Amino acid sequence: MFKERLKTHHSAMSEGKKYVAGMGTPHTALMSVNENDSKLATIYIHVPFCNKICSFCNMRRSLQNPAENYADLVVREIEQYAALPYIETTTFDAVYFGGGTPTTLSGEALSKILKALKGNLNFTEDAEFTIETTVTELTEDKMKTLIENGVNRFSVGVQTFDDEGRKQMGRIGSGETAYERLKQLKSYDGVTVSMDLIYNYPGQTMESLMADLDKITELNLDGFSMYSLINMKETTIDNAGNERNDEEMFYTISHTMKERGYDFLELTKMVKSDRYRYIMNRHKGADTLPLGAGAGGSVNGLALMNPIKLDEYEQSVSDLASRKGMLFVPEYVEVVRFKGDVQTAYLPRNEAMYGSNLGEYERFRRELIEQDMVCETADGYRLTEKGIFWGNTISRHLSQMVG
Repeated sequence: MFKERLKTHHSAMSEGKKYVAGMGTPHTALMSVNENDSKLATIYIHVPFCNKICSFCNMRRSLQNPAENYADLVVREIEQYAALPYIETTTFDAVYFGGGTPTTLSGEALSKILKALKGNLNFTEDAEFTIETTVTELTEDKMKTLIENGVNRFSVGVQTFDDEGRKQMGRIGSGETAYERLKQLKSYDGVTVSMDLIYNYPGQTMESLMADLDKITELNLDGFSMYSLINMKETTIDNAGNERNDEEMFYTISHTMKERGYDFLELTKMVKSDRYRYIMNRHKGADTLPLGAGAGGSVNGLALMNPIKLDEYEQSVSDLASRKGMLFVPEYVEVVRFKGDVQTAYLPRNEAMYGSNLGEYERFRRELIEQDMVCETADGYRLTEKGIFWGNTISRHLSQMVG
């Protein structure tokens, strides 16, 4: 049915220009009171520093030690946003430290940011605080410091426990070290532990993949993200295995881990007990306040992308009123939810989005059902295992039908 499998949601994005309402600033867009009481708002904090650039990575990051004043800049940014009426009356449900590698910051710097968040902003009682980390940066002291300051979810970039595979991907440390660090994390009560798994990398065998799955199972991880290696010009790793290998490995992961109590939360994430509220809230159209150099988000219809260069970011913190973003009409939140439905393995529930193309969508939906990619359930049309494999490709096709 499809010629090419899209592996990432970035490839499945639809055109959003028609929803743009013009330019805006935080000081104009965030002067009103937030009347949304759904408590879905989230925060994204970007830390663009890395001690080593992995061979498969093309994220917004740089190979350098963190700036000494980085935490202070983020704290100043938090304090300024907190004084704006919309943020002052918003309740946040999840925080996500991404990168880069957030744990390149010292425990003291991370504690300073966490304390500033809790001291200036409103949170739900059981708010989720996630931090991305590598194994090597997550020392025992830093682990304890983060947990003591409220971090209750860790997303660990393991990628594979196979030592040869780790060398190919530029990971530091052995698979055994990674295993033991995850085991240590799992020993803390009330902490959710997830890891990234990359499959179909050059030379990977089915035996090696099964060994990774066995370790995830032994550790009883709350969830794991599964990414088929993508060939990108910005990366240095050799090309991924062929499409047949890609498909075989996907189904091996899916079948094996379903038998072991995991199920799909997203197209690229299987969970046992991980609720991952940050991303699930975003899929529902939640506001996301972006903090830190290179952070992006959208608050009260204002899409913001902070400067990635540190000097430009520092200047923007010093003069927050000068920041500019793109204003979107209120209807754009339906586009976000539309894409979010597919990412969480459902055909979009708001079929009014297709407008005059509704008939085309209904024909496409019938074809997906006939091809065993979609099945009808009590809560909507859900993607089957085969549909999840082709999920981002399906999303692209559906997005092109939006009226």
